[in-house]
Amino acid sequence: MKKTKPDTQPAIPFTSRFRKDVHQLIAWGVEDAKSKIENTEAEEKITNFIRNAIRDKLRSTRERWWRNYDVHNEEPISSENRTGNDRREIDLLIKWVTRIQQPEYVFEAKPLNYVKKYQRTGNYVDNEGMGRFIKGEYADYTASYPEVGMLGYVLSNTPEQWCAWLQEAISKKSKALKLVESSQQDVKVIDTFPLEWISKHKRCSARHPVTIYHILLNCR
Repeated sequence: MKKTKPDTQPAIPFTSRFRKDVHQLIAWGVEDAKSKIENTEAEEKITNFIRNAIRDKLRSTRERWWRNYDVHNEEPISSENRTGNDRREIDLLIKWVTRIQQPEYVFEAKPLNYVKKYQRTGNYVDNEGMGRFIKGEYADYTASYPEVGMLGYVLSNTPEQWCAWLQEAISKKSKALKLVESSQQDVKVIDTFPLEWISKHKRCSARHPVTIYHILLNCR
């Protein structure tokens, strides 16, 4: 079992402005890529469509604040055990490039399709989903970040159903996910994502917990 490492760097503070801007960029990316998203069920393609739409927005805008950000898809990260071509890749990363510390918002994306058993709630809460931030590949990389994000691509049923199913699955797996008791709470960062919620977790790579923001995107 991986032991907790002493924090080598203090936590990088995330502002509410950073969080809101990132949410808005995702909302615009989803809206601009909607026609493409609805024609595929592949997670990699959906994430890439969103990333490309955000990047196009960033390149074409005249709004000053949008110039603060850069977006990456399938960004490789190094770890103690993985280098070169063996590196894991982050699904979606939005960086605040004009800040000295250049904080990053890291997202893991998962398809949610009840028709396919391997894309149900277990796909979202297991070691290849949320677990990556708690004790997996992303844990060391995000150790100095107080919050991260999960994107759920709803491909069957309704976002409301998946919201209930996922919150229940997180509660049932609270020990493995190192869930801080009663930390699941509904939040509204922007009006576009009315079903968003957070969960807070202890993690193996830092003494301070990580807050996960859960965003469900209707991709049907």
